[in-house]
Amino acid sequence: MDNQCKLLGPFALVVQGAMGGLAVLSLVYKRYKEEPRRPVIVWTFDVSKQVLGASGIHAMNLFLAILSSTKEEDAPTNPCNWYFLNILLDTTIGVPMLWFFLSMISKGVESLRIPGTRSGDYGNPPQFNWFLRQAVMYFLGLSCMKFTVYVMLIVMPFWDDLAEFLLAWTKGHERTEVSFVMLVFPLIMNMIQYYLVDSIIKSHDKKVVFRRPESLHLDEDVSSLNDGISRFQDEPIDDDAILVDTASERER
Repeated sequence: MDNQCKLLGPFALVVQGAMGGLAVLSLVYKRYKEEPRRPVIVWTFDVSKQVLGASGIHAMNLFLAILSSTKEEDAPTNPCNWYFLNILLDTTIGVPMLWFFLSMISKGVESLRIPGTRSGDYGNPPQFNWFLRQAVMYFLGLSCMKFTVYVMLIVMPFWDDLAEFLLAWTKGHERTEVSFVMLVFPLIMNMIQYYLVDSIIKSHDKKVVFRRPESLHLDEDVSSLNDGISRFQDEPIDDDAILVDTASERER
């Protein structure tokens, strides 16, 4: 074990922190490019679900990697191999798995008619308790996906041989191995995953129909106000754009 990488060493912890911060930047870029642009509070709630879920899954991956590497005393497995495999599967086949489990959970919760459980819809104005409900649902979906991936790794042992082959070029260079396994590879894969998952969990039932007038005085004529709020905007919207739930409008 002396020549194997250490997932909880000082260098590894610094690398993990840098990876998490850089991966979130992909969501900042996505918001900058999206149209219409979500208001800051809605975007923050959407991103927070991913950050909280990713933190929990990251802790699970570390625990499972260390546990799996010490389960056989005679032939210990390199923990970096298992962490690499978890990232690889989480960010590839794990994305459609997550979509499936979230869909099943959403349908189950909708049948109970619990308000505030439709992903990406936090009310008007956005409510923190609705965010918490959706965060719990999201983490439950992630946990189901993680359990499925772990079962795959256990029942199909050839995965460890695959990781050993793919990481052979880093053997004997602990910092290179840790940097690649815990920074370079997960950074690239997590940025792609965050980008895709954000498209899954954000609301698709909202659109921008007007922008708040830049200057609004109480003594303004009512007709001027009506003209201002009925004007559609073709260009990218500002952060203070007003979102209207089109699904709710259809129900009226």
